[in-house]
Amino acid sequence: MKKYFFYGSSILFSRGLEYLILLIAPLYLTKENYGSLEFYKKIIELGAAILTFGLPTLILSYPKSNESKVYFTFISLLFITGLSIITAPFLNLFNYLFLLIPIYFHSIFFNNGIIPPFILTHKGSNYASIYKAVISLLFYSIVLITILYSKEPDFAFVYVSYLLLPLLFCYTIFYVYKNNIIFHTLKRYWFIFKKLIISSLTIVVSNFANMMFLYTDILIIKLLSNTADIEIANYSFSLNIANALIIIPLTLVQVDIEKLKKQIDYFKVLRKKILYLVASMTLILVMVFLFLTHYYFENYSSVLYVFLIIIAAKFIQAISVSYGAVVLIKKLFSQNLTINLSALIANVILSYFLYHEFGLIGIALSSLMSLILRFILLVRINNRI
Repeated sequence: MKKYFFYGSSILFSRGLEYLILLIAPLYLTKENYGSLEFYKKIIELGAAILTFGLPTLILSYPKSNESKVYFTFISLLFITGLSIITAPFLNLFNYLFLLIPIYFHSIFFNNGIIPPFILTHKGSNYASIYKAVISLLFYSIVLITILYSKEPDFAFVYVSYLLLPLLFCYTIFYVYKNNIIFHTLKRYWFIFKKLIISSLTIVVSNFANMMFLYTDILIIKLLSNTADIEIANYSFSLNIANALIIIPLTLVQVDIEKLKKQIDYFKVLRKKILYLVASMTLILVMVFLFLTHYYFENYSSVLYVFLIIIAAKFIQAISVSYGAVVLIKKLFSQNLTINLSALIANVILSYFLYHEFGLIGIALSSLMSLILRFILLVRINNRI
């Protein structure tokens, strides 16, 4: 029990630091700089989701022996490096080549990269907790210093990767050298790796579609707005507060995941618990928004209606988590892909048209409608199971 608490505390510590930065940034930065900061952060996270290609889940679930864990992680490192080289011309085409290093850093070393699950499975939860806490503290400390003292604070999430990547990569090379990678063994694991990647392609594409859904709003604003940075700042401020709602269902489902696999009827109990907690948290977050915009962030008070629509969308997304978990537990991967792609396509189309009519409110409404569509599709599949 102690190790679970220790590991859980490291996750909360990391998320807490992230939320601290996201609250400090709009307090000190102009809306233009804050919007630019958020845009680069979202592009880096989206790029990392593409490069990791579902590999953290693979490392977490497949390798059993210490040897297989080392080789699978090393092959994943080579695979991501290769994808990075392929991605470079595409980023250069849009003048975003400078984001390649941050994307690569997040894909390898940061919280959703391949190293954290390797440490968790190879060294245990205590080592993983220490790594997560230390890397988060270093990362967000540098980000905070950059925001407060740099002449280019909007590049805070970019510069930090350039500072940390060389240090961590040097240690990685040393670790690989110390483990004496054998080419014949590497070749054997490479064939297994390829089969696993191909067989899990549906899950990878589905997860990517789900990730794309989270960033569609910001990308649409960037493409269509004449004052993109300011509107991204307004939208992101509301979105970052509302996103706290999703922590509740994700935590509850992850804690009870083994029980849910064995007792599918327990989902009915869990859903009632999620509904009660999410409804309560929704009211709390509305009060938090009103408090913050009244006393500290007066220049964001104008986006109250945008926030209310976003919090409604997040409420729907939060109560959908348990339904999505059933679909995955039952291994209905093709149906999950169809649902996620349907929601993504609907969100893109609605965002494009509604933004022209209603601005940020239109973007928020498109998310709400798309998430309602996704919820309805998930409920229909759950009723058939």
